[in-house]
Amino acid sequence: MLDWIFEGIVSWVSRVVTQLMDAISGLFLEALGTDMTAMEEYFPFVSQAFTIMQYTAWTILFLVTVWQLFRAFGGPLTEAENPLSLILRSALFALLIWFARPIFMFVLDIARAPYTALMDVTMGNESFTFAGIEAVLRSGLISFVSFSTVVGSILLIILIIALGWNYFKLLLEVVERYVVVGVLCYTSPLAYSMGASKETSQVFKSWCRMVGSQLLLLVMNVWFLRAFNSSVGRFVGMGGGLSNGHGSIFLWLFCALAFLKVAQRFDSYLGSIGLNVAQTGTGLGMELLMASRVLVGLGSGGRSAGSVFRGGGSPVGGAGGGFAAKFSDRFKGNSYVRDAVVKGGTRMGAGGPAGLVGRFFGGIAAKNGASLNGNSIASVANRTPGCSGGIAGDIADRSIGNYMPHLKGKSLHDTQISGGTISTKITGADGQDTSVNLYNAAQYEKPAGACSIVTASDGSTWYQVASGNGAGAFYDAPGFNGTADEGTLVSSTFPGLESGTVLRTAGDGVIEATSPTSVSTLWYNSAYFDEPDAPHTTISSADGVEWYAMQPHGSMPAFESGDDTNEYNSAQFHNFMPGFETPVTSVSNFGNEHFEVRHADGSGTAFYDSAQYSAPRGDYHTYEDVSGHQWYAVSGTAAVERRPVYEDGNPVYEGSSVKTYSVETVRYPMTPTRYESPARKDFTEQSTPRRRPDGGK
Repeated sequence: MLDWIFEGIVSWVSRVVTQLMDAISGLFLEALGTDMTAMEEYFPFVSQAFTIMQYTAWTILFLVTVWQLFRAFGGPLTEAENPLSLILRSALFALLIWFARPIFMFVLDIARAPYTALMDVTMGNESFTFAGIEAVLRSGLISFVSFSTVVGSILLIILIIALGWNYFKLLLEVVERYVVVGVLCYTSPLAYSMGASKETSQVFKSWCRMVGSQLLLLVMNVWFLRAFNSSVGRFVGMGGGLSNGHGSIFLWLFCALAFLKVAQRFDSYLGSIGLNVAQTGTGLGMELLMASRVLVGLGSGGRSAGSVFRGGGSPVGGAGGGFAAKFSDRFKGNSYVRDAVVKGGTRMGAGGPAGLVGRFFGGIAAKNGASLNGNSIASVANRTPGCSGGIAGDIADRSIGNYMPHLKGKSLHDTQISGGTISTKITGADGQDTSVNLYNAAQYEKPAGACSIVTASDGSTWYQVASGNGAGAFYDAPGFNGTADEGTLVSSTFPGLESGTVLRTAGDGVIEATSPTSVSTLWYNSAYFDEPDAPHTTISSADGVEWYAMQPHGSMPAFESGDDTNEYNSAQFHNFMPGFETPVTSVSNFGNEHFEVRHADGSGTAFYDSAQYSAPRGDYHTYEDVSGHQWYAVSGTAAVERRPVYEDGNPVYEGSSVKTYSVETVRYPMTPTRYESPARKDFTEQSTPRRRPDGGK
């Protein structure tokens, strides 16, 4: 008797769901096309207020133009725009404001062609009723489980409700996308008011990209809904079978649900490839489900308030089961705890009385040691500052490691989380504090100074800037001992480095790198050192820290000393510097970076390593040695120099004058300046990056 009653309830629910799906099927696409009829008739105010929008846009355009013209009085100090071009652009966009609505309607006419073409495609299997799904599912389930049992009835109702629920959510997305297009249309004058000035033109460009993206979504609404309807029609006719003999009702159902999910999230997919689309999706159903969950939890005898959030006694925000874990993809597991500690911003949980109760108990959980998971923190950190709110205090200190894995387990305090920025202080083993600031890479440009790049638990990229006594630990590479068996560590730390390169840590922020050809050079960490003047290249480690790789120094031959070595040294020199054709009588080595050659007429040429000396002033030549390294060559003239005579370290006098002797030498017109070693930075410096022009939107 009970089985019969339960089966009757299941049949009634299935019939109601399928009737609702039939009632709304096809209605939306025909009513919500690429014209603004529904928008104007359902919301007549937007049409009547369009003139006010135009006057508002002209006012904004006038104020922007006047301000930019006023800046022009500052000359080059203000980097103002050209007044004539500014006035011409202002006149053009003032005209565009007047024709804003016809322009938008013309754009809608362009989108009408693909929209109408998709609507006109004829598919025979679309002649169906959703009620047929119940019969096919019922007959298909008999082969898996007896339908007379309670299990079969429950399975049937779950499948039908899941399909109907996701179809209903897709229709809500369709309506939202249409409304977004309507809002863009009737507020278009405000976008044109931003186009005259170069400083505000990015707003107008972003608006244009959003219009194109939303019209694409409007066309895709037809594609998704008609594709789903054709799938249902084929399922009713074929029972989930495929032409190759495979397939089943479950395979079709999973494919249908996945298709509906993709259709609902298609705006997010377009946004991930760079299109400016409005992120729609009301979350209405999830909020209703959570509200009912809270009310049921409060009304059930013998259950604690914490069980409303934990489901089976698992910790708040933990990995346990319960409602939060089951719906974590759409509704964050400890969203009420998050809402209780965030001041401002948009609530993640349900609104109204149920949401108020939820946040009350979320606050109790936060005070009793609950932590926020990565998704809850991301809902604040990844938003823009104006609507994010903030998280601070003890719960921020103990929770930030769930979002930034590299901070887990550290002693943190004074943590603050807001839209696009995170700041905290880390106390090291020596008791000293290091300040760490993180900036969302989607909202901020890369800092001008040293920074590392970290990845949060949600996959977002952040720039990390540290200052204080322990800041070096946030920029350092692993310690290298200069052996060849560290190849894996070297390649993982510096991706793209030449295979066979050996690294040796030579000090704080300094690495000696030896290439496979045994050429050595020094690398300087940009967090420790200012950028050097000497020739260098900049390489990045895997965590985004920049290193200054100095150009390898020149390597000279081993010139011999002695009066009878001139011929040997001359031959060595010409083999070393084949491009220098002037005959050489002797070679003098003054160090690894500088040497001199003499010629038969008494003149000479001094060579300076271009990696260690700046280019000389005046006349000079540049020569390459056999390895391709460059040297600056400065020519000198023959001269005679009088030098004092010394005995036992004291000058010898002839009468009242110092006794001298003549020495043949070379007089050079200039001496190049030697490059200084890179200067060390002070870790108390901390650069704050500029926000991106689009603000991360």
